[in-house]
Amino acid sequence: MFARILTPKDAIRDVTATWLDSVWQDLRYAVRTLLRRPAVAVAAIGMLALAIGITTAMFTVADALLLRPVPFREPDRLASIWMGNEHGGFTTVSPAVLRAWHDSPAFAAAESAVSDTSLIEVDGTVVARDIARVTPGVFDLLGGVRPIRGRLFNASDVRAGIDDRVLVSEDVWRTVYHADPALVGRTISIDREPLVVVGILPSSFRFPKWNTVIWRAVDVDVRGRLNAKERPRAYVRFAPDMPRTDALRVAMEAARAADAANTGLWPHVQPLAGLVLDPYYQRAVPVLAAGVVLVFFVLCANVTSLLLARMTTRRREFSMRSALGASRRRLIRQAFIESSVLAGTGVVVGLGIAAALISFSRAFLPGAILLRTLHPLNIDLRALAVTSLSGVVATLAAGLLPAWLGTAVNTDETLRVIDRGATETRATRAVTRTLIVGEIALACTLLVGATLLVRSFVNLVNTDRGLDAHDVIVATVTRPPSAARAIEEQLRALPGVQRVAWSYGLPPDGGSFSFGSWRSDVPGAPAVDLVVDRYDVGPDFFALYAIALLRGRTFQPSDPRGHVVIGERLARTLWPGLDPIGRSFTFEQEHFRVIGVVREIHLPTLDASLDRPELYEPFGGNSNYASMSVRCGGSCPDAARVRQRIVAASPGIQVEEVRPVEDAYFEQLAQPRAAAALGFAFAGIAILAAAGGLFSVLSFAVSRRRREFGIRMALGASARQIRQLVLRDGIIVALTGIGIGMAAAAAVARTLASFEYGVKITDPASWLLVIGVLGGTTIAASWRPARQAARVDPVVLLREE
Repeated sequence: MFARILTPKDAIRDVTATWLDSVWQDLRYAVRTLLRRPAVAVAAIGMLALAIGITTAMFTVADALLLRPVPFREPDRLASIWMGNEHGGFTTVSPAVLRAWHDSPAFAAAESAVSDTSLIEVDGTVVARDIARVTPGVFDLLGGVRPIRGRLFNASDVRAGIDDRVLVSEDVWRTVYHADPALVGRTISIDREPLVVVGILPSSFRFPKWNTVIWRAVDVDVRGRLNAKERPRAYVRFAPDMPRTDALRVAMEAARAADAANTGLWPHVQPLAGLVLDPYYQRAVPVLAAGVVLVFFVLCANVTSLLLARMTTRRREFSMRSALGASRRRLIRQAFIESSVLAGTGVVVGLGIAAALISFSRAFLPGAILLRTLHPLNIDLRALAVTSLSGVVATLAAGLLPAWLGTAVNTDETLRVIDRGATETRATRAVTRTLIVGEIALACTLLVGATLLVRSFVNLVNTDRGLDAHDVIVATVTRPPSAARAIEEQLRALPGVQRVAWSYGLPPDGGSFSFGSWRSDVPGAPAVDLVVDRYDVGPDFFALYAIALLRGRTFQPSDPRGHVVIGERLARTLWPGLDPIGRSFTFEQEHFRVIGVVREIHLPTLDASLDRPELYEPFGGNSNYASMSVRCGGSCPDAARVRQRIVAASPGIQVEEVRPVEDAYFEQLAQPRAAAALGFAFAGIAILAAAGGLFSVLSFAVSRRRREFGIRMALGASARQIRQLVLRDGIIVALTGIGIGMAAAAAVARTLASFEYGVKITDPASWLLVIGVLGGTTIAASWRPARQAARVDPVVLLREE
């Protein structure tokens, strides 16, 4: 007989194998245990999956918008540059400035890209797609751009007499041209022009906007090809060997030398994309992230209370295992493995929930989110890492406490306890009640915030705009002035069209604005510093938009340029208590005479500084950029038909956009609408979780106190008294949570102040709504357990052994 001699390595291997076998046994036992009570397992998995899915979706959006740089080479050196001062400026520059920056040592490259909308004609059908008119070197400036077919632009694509080269996105290639392998080199029709496709870019490439799918090579010196005012938007790559401050100084000097209009202005730098462009999102994203964290821990707390209640029902099992020799460490491991199985399944389901939420975001928040990123909103490796981390955190947050408290048993005492009379331990009861109080407090905090956001959004939607934008579509065009009458005739001939009116600029975005000192003709009156929205409008503009005339008259075709119509706010500011009709005022070197006062129009916005006074001037067609508003009689013609009519009236015209005016207001409300929807969703999830937790805890307590209730009823307690006893328990827990939540909501009120419109944290209606919802939820969650307690038959219980 030979004895086996164990080496240290063999011993370690044997110990490891034994441990792995033990864990495998615990895992199998955990699955069997969970399958015996599938309702509890499904509820826990659902709540963990929801927590993980929301967290992953939030990270994916924030990652694309804030955390990840643009997907180009050395993104920190890329930027968009424009000239302005502390009051603002143009987001574009003149062609001369772009050329100067292209030759300046401040930048390694300077190129242009201008977004537009075009019509693609294929097999007799017309589809609208977003196009960018770019200088050929823009792809080299970005770096790392590779076509999947064909080539990129080169300098010869915009040589004299040639500007017909285009690149298309893989999406257009597949959806419009059905993945035609011969598309490269083929001539296609865009805006009724024959253009040659030289390459196909991958669908993941996004520039300058998320929805740009066609790129046309242009030269900044070719008039009318870039945008309405022939001022390109400049994109630059900073030179690596020059400090940023020195580069901006050199760029400023070059811009002033190339274009005298830049005197007194300086270059402003902004990233290519990201929420840093919008102060609203800078404030909203941290608040949204805090809401996600709160919902995450509310759901985890609910799972904790659910598992803790479940562990309490297994005290006899753990006591017997302990009596048979199982260590406390082994029991904790067993309980924690069960939680890990739930969390692991929750990760998989949560990933599906995250994918659904992200898909919903792409459809629901196109203007509010997608326009801010050049990254596709998809789940990638970074999101998967966050999903895994969320699963680990959820496992620890939801599983450790039940594993620790649930396995804390006294073998002698527990084995003597008859199961029907077993109750939760004092520590377990205190922890479960604390968890439910915390859930209700967090739900209350979220509900208060959601109520304020929803009421603010409702107030914004119902704000009196001062005009009627329903059934109005607008076509934004660049046009020769001589084509105005022909375009009007073409559009009036369309079925359903009632009125047409030309303008430069439209509400709610405004045309242009002027800031500085405005002085009325009142002797001794001081100058007033104002920012004023200015519109150039035709005679039919006010009637088309139903902007009420308060005094004087509106424009006639014979009115000179200096005659103006003003809004009532500007009238009150310049001539308080006086009739402004016939009076005059000045702004810098401009002189105006008031012929009419109209009702003030309002912009629904959280930023009061954007809702400015109005000044209307006669539309003279002096600019080659204009908007044609069309009032319809309930049924407006489609955008493609309007484009075709305009192009038919003036073949050389460029139609930038055709859309309902209501779309512009819809975009203005995108931010508060998204905030209200997300806040409401988070609050709803938290309330349902808190209600479910309260229901579970009370139901469990009733099941464990059946013998107590039987004795009470045997001693004379009525069913109503038993019912009130359970209801009182739930109401005390809820009131404690509501009180803490109200204090927390008041503490965070300052954070929400910038998101409120027409409502305050002290608004009694909001608090009554919150208290009513939480009170109703508490009663609904407590009612069934209370009825179950009242239906206990003391005779049956006392006869049980």
